[in-house]
Amino acid sequence: MLIFLSYIFYFIAATTSPLQRRWLATKQKDNLGQINFAFQVSFIVVILSLLLPFFQPFLLQGNLFSLFWLSLACGIFGAGYFISYFVAQRHVEAGVSTLVNNIYTPITILLATLFLNEKLTTIQIFGTIFLLVGMVIVSKKHRIGKLKFDKYFMLVVFSGVFMGILLTAERALQKITGFTAGTMLSWWATCLFLGILTLITKNKNTHTQKDIAVTGVLRFFQSLSWVILIFMVGNLSLVSSITTFKVVIVFIAAAIFLKEREDLPRKILGSLVALVGLLLMK
Repeated sequence: MLIFLSYIFYFIAATTSPLQRRWLATKQKDNLGQINFAFQVSFIVVILSLLLPFFQPFLLQGNLFSLFWLSLACGIFGAGYFISYFVAQRHVEAGVSTLVNNIYTPITILLATLFLNEKLTTIQIFGTIFLLVGMVIVSKKHRIGKLKFDKYFMLVVFSGVFMGILLTAERALQKITGFTAGTMLSWWATCLFLGILTLITKNKNTHTQKDIAVTGVLRFFQSLSWVILIFMVGNLSLVSSITTFKVVIVFIAAAIFLKEREDLPRKILGSLVALVGLLLMK
């Protein structure tokens, strides 16, 4: 029952957060300041992560050298994920960006197979092919050639790749030093790198404090729902596959609440093809 409730919590959080982020991106007059915005959102997530020790004590253990390099990977690829996804979201619809971002699923499965001793099957390879076909189907608006896409679509693809590496490194940290410490090291490292990039670029955003706070809290719940699932289920590949049911949910919710209904039959077809692929990866 707890696992079932964890999945419900995830689907609610993982649908609400991207919808709110897309709505905010379209409301903004320009697309500037996304590095700073990502840092402030990440900082709120870090502050709220101080609640995690109430679930399980914070305990650093294991090889410090491994913890350092894994945290470094989380910082680099976490910052890369946030920036590429935030920049692209103004130009890519919520359902499309959610589906394309799921390229992280085969990435996490491949990396979990190579480094975390989890299993890759032939069916999962076929599932990856279905996912890629689904991505091509929904990409019509962003295609500038037979197999060429505009820069914002590719930014979403890159964000999915970055997320796949981030989630694998985060899972490795959790296995070494426990759920709480591993998660907090990952989130803190991402925030640190975003902060450094904000200082270097002198990036500033025009969002209100309320918008930043709401986005940060929703992002925290989305991230928390994910790590709770990983903690409850214990298998990164399985969780990555099942949670991708959200692609259809986000498409439907975006059509209802954000009025993103252009070429909807094609998008639904693409999401269903992708969903078949994602289910094959479970």
